[in-house]
Formats: sequence, C-alpha cells, structure tokens
Amino acid sequence: MIARPMVPITDQFATDDLGLADRSRFWLAALEATGQGVAIADANHPDLILTYVNSAFKKLTGYNAAEALGKSCRFLQGSDRAQPGIATLRQAIQSGKSCEVVLRNYRKDGSLFWNQLAIAPITDSQGKVSHYVALQRDITALKEQEQAIQRQGIYDDRTTLPKRQLFLDRLNQALAWSQFSGIPGALLLVDLGTPTHLDGSPVLSPEAEENLEVIANRLQAYVRPHETLAHLSHYQFGLLLLDPNVQLRAEERAHGIQAVIRDRLEGFEGGVHIGIVPFVTKTPATVLLQAAEAAAQKARSQQQSYLSLESSTVQEAPVQHSRDRDWQQAIDAGELTLALQPQMGLRNRQLRGFEVQLRWQHPQQGMLLASQLLDHLEESPHREAVGRWFLDQAGQLLSQWRTGAQFSGLFAIPLLPQQWQSPTFLSDLRTLLETYQIPPEQLELDVPAQGLVDGSAESWAWIHEVRALGIGVSLADFGSRTVGLYDLRDLPLTTLKLERRFVRGLPDDANDRAIVRGVMAMSQALKVRVVARGVDTVEQAKFLARAECDAMQGLAYSAPLNIEEALQVARSPQAPAW
Repeated sequence: MIARPMVPITDQFATDDLGLADRSRFWLAALEATGQGVAIADANHPDLILTYVNSAFKKLTGYNAAEALGKSCRFLQGSDRAQPGIATLRQAIQSGKSCEVVLRNYRKDGSLFWNQLAIAPITDSQGKVSHYVALQRDITALKEQEQAIQRQGIYDDRTTLPKRQLFLDRLNQALAWSQFSGIPGALLLVDLGTPTHLDGSPVLSPEAEENLEVIANRLQAYVRPHETLAHLSHYQFGLLLLDPNVQLRAEERAHGIQAVIRDRLEGFEGGVHIGIVPFVTKTPATVLLQAAEAAAQKARSQQQSYLSLESSTVQEAPVQHSRDRDWQQAIDAGELTLALQPQMGLRNRQLRGFEVQLRWQHPQQGMLLASQLLDHLEESPHREAVGRWFLDQAGQLLSQWRTGAQFSGLFAIPLLPQQWQSPTFLSDLRTLLETYQIPPEQLELDVPAQGLVDGSAESWAWIHEVRALGIGVSLADFGSRTVGLYDLRDLPLTTLKLERRFVRGLPDDANDRAIVRGVMAMSQALKVRVVARGVDTVEQAKFLARAECDAMQGLAYSAPLNIEEALQVARSPQAPAW
C-alpha cells in the first residue's frame, strides 16, 4: 500500500520555526529522497498539468522534468483510456478526494508498465484544493506474476493446452453457436488409461511424462485449426467439433486419434479409449463432459476403441459415471471395509466360520450394505478392482487371525458380480494362497446362482480349477434361480446355501418344511453341505437342526459384526443359550 500525503500539507510541520524558503527546501529534499515516483499537478488547470516531478519519476517513466512539466497528468496513459481505474481517478479528482488505482502506463520508449498510483489533494490556506500530489510505483513484475498464476489456472504448463475450466467455457460457447447456427456438434473425450506413478505419488513416471508431451503435440498437429483441443487431466484430452456431418466426422477423428498416438502409450495402462457425445439442446456443458467420460469408461469396460452415446442417453450417463467415480473414491479413500457374520454348525453347535461381507462407509449416505451395492457395481468398470480388493482384504484378515488368534475356521467369501470372469481371477487366488500362506480348505467362495444359470461345461471350467486348488465352492443362493439338478450333479460344489425365503416360513409353513427336507435329502445324496441363511428365530434354528441341516447363519446366532467384534467371537466362541 502506498502512503498518501495527509492534507493540508502546512499542518504536517511539527513547528513553525522554519521559514517559507526552508520549508520548500525541506519538502524538495523529502520528495527527491523517496524511492517512489512523485508528481504534482495543478488542480486549477483544466488539463491538470504537471508542475513538479522528482528524479524517481524519470527512472520510472523515462521522461525528465523538462519533458514532463506542463504536460497533462494523463499523458502517460497514451491512447489507452478504456481502463476501469481512470473512471475512479476522475471521480476522486472531481470530488477533491484521495484514491488509489492501478493503471496501464507507457514509458518514453513506448513500453508498458503497470503503475500503482495514489493521489491526494493539497489545499491552500483557505482550504481550497490547489494541487494534487501523486505517488507512483511500478508493479509490472507483480502483475506479470499474477497473470502467470492466472494462466496456470486455465492452461496446462506441460502441454500449453486449455485446462478443464477453459474447455468448459469453450464448450458453452460451442453449444450456443450450435443452437444459433443449426450446425450440430460433438464432444470427444480421449482417455489414455491409468498413468503410472512413482512410488504411489502423484508424480508421473518418466515414460508417462515424456509420452504425454509427444501425445499432446501429435494431437495438436492432427486436429484442425477451428477445432478445440484441451488437456483435461493427466490421462484425458477433450476435443470439440462443429460439422454438418458431425457423427461421421467424430468417428473419423476417433480413428485418427487412435492412429497417431497408439505407439506412445508407454507409461499408461489399459490403452486409449474415446467417448463421443453429441451436443444436446439445453444440456449443461458439465453434464455433456460427464457423459463423455462415462462413454469413454464404458468403451474401456467393453474393450471398444470408442463408444458413441445416443442423444437420448446423454442425461442418464453421468448418473452411472458418478457412481463409478464414487467407487474409485471409495477405494482411494479407504472407505470400503469388511463385516463378518458368524456361521454355526447345527450338529455340534460350534463356530463353523464367518461369511465375509462388503461394506462401504459412504461420506454422505453412511454405512452401505452389500445388498445396496451390488447392482451398481455390476455395471461399473471398477468391479474388478473392488473384487480384487475384497478378496485380498479377506485373505489378509484370515492370515492375521490364524497367527494371532489361532483361528482354524472357515472364511466364506461371496464373489462379486462377474468376478470369476476376470482373466486374472485364478492367478489372483493362487497369489492370495501363496502371499498369506492360507490353507485352501479354510476358504470357500460363494458363487451366485446367476453364475451357473444357462452355463455349460466350458464356462464352468473355472469352478473345477478352484476346486483343484483345494478351495471350497458354494452355491450362494440356492433356490433363488433355477439351477438344473444335472448341473448340481456335475458341478464340484462343496456347499449349498439355502435361500432365506425358504427359511422364513419355518417351522409353520408346510410347503417350506417339505422343501427344506427335500433339499437335505438331495444334499446328502450329492455329498454337499447345506448352510441355511437368514435364520432369525430359535424355532427356525431348531427345525433346521432336526432336519439335519449342517450349519446356519442369521440373527438367531449373531448379526454381522465389525472386524474387532468378530475377532472376539473367533477367540472365544460361545454356543447359543437355546
């Protein structure tokens, strides 16, 4: 902040001992000593001509006193009069007040500098404004720094391309022009895949850094001058098109982009995938961008090079994509956790083991149960990552309990939707057994019935391979979908989990009693165990015990527990009081 002279100047002397000549010399010495440019203008002249400038003014502007005196105080502005600060300055002068503004001024050599200018009125003995004194400071370096910071906010330093916020502004402009002109438009989102980082930090690997610049240069060379290209994140680029045949042009661009960058993807995992979204009237730019991100992710999950959304689905796509982002956040932020529900053997009334269940401590929605998650997860590109995390966490916990609590029971792990179709599923299981030194007989994988319906011997090969590892396989919800008896005969299942709706009517419903007895007889013939789920009353548990059901889980024994509570049960299991 520049210090402004107080007024009137004559009141600022501490003593009247100085004569007028001495006072003048005093002020001149003070004004020359200051490091700031000082100029005094005649308030009574219509052009406010300069009557004094100090030596710092010459250093600042390049004009000496002979060149500056007699000129209008506005001469440093040149023809650049359309500045907000000028109106503020004019109003202060008209009202006889002080003010401070920042102006673009021009030196004698024509170069621009940013002038932080503070003016204050000087009054005569009658209290009338006779002059204005102006203090000036060159803040060009500060302004350039501010502009550089501002530019960093809208342009990417590495690629020099617009960043996300500027791209959204350009997208809004393109949407408005498309609606006005009738020329259709489209948005392409280019997803390079997940970039590799150094030691888990946000710093890109050297390969990713080098290739990112090459990719940006190639894309800039490929797109046409009237098309807008932007760098949205480490691994995303955006492209805007306006063309009468926009769908054809967008697909051409998608193929062309693939061709020019496919050999420079080292440092990125998963390959390049492109989402194409048409401009939709009255759809916000942010929604279109989210829809394009969703289309690119769907292209990746379906192993397509690009995917184009229909206009009718643009509004819906961000909803699923938002859920997908939530899943990624849940993994990254450690919001996923485990719950465990004890299972009790009905023959010996002892702890059989635990069913491991997925939980999500959602920051807005609180604790979410597996039943609330699986439908959303089934269509998510993150389902493999979540499934791998779930399996690894269960294996790690079992290993810790084996060592710390001498736990020798079973962990029943429900497979997440389509988890068994992952190409790494079997190798993940082998790694789990080796890494955590888990006896395979302590693991049982629960397969949903939908994984067996309409199956064939070829599609069930993975079940045989799991059994070859020594891991048990259970049919998770027997009775919820039709699974042929021949299938049960041919599959190497170790357990059937009786669907809870057949348990709910026990022991009163005659049909449920007959079904349960039939399942027990069949399981004994097939030499598989039966675990009844949803056993919530003592009467249900007692009937199942009489029917020779092997084990149960439900509120009659225990609700699902958090890890600490389940560990206490594992260490000191108690038989129920009934």
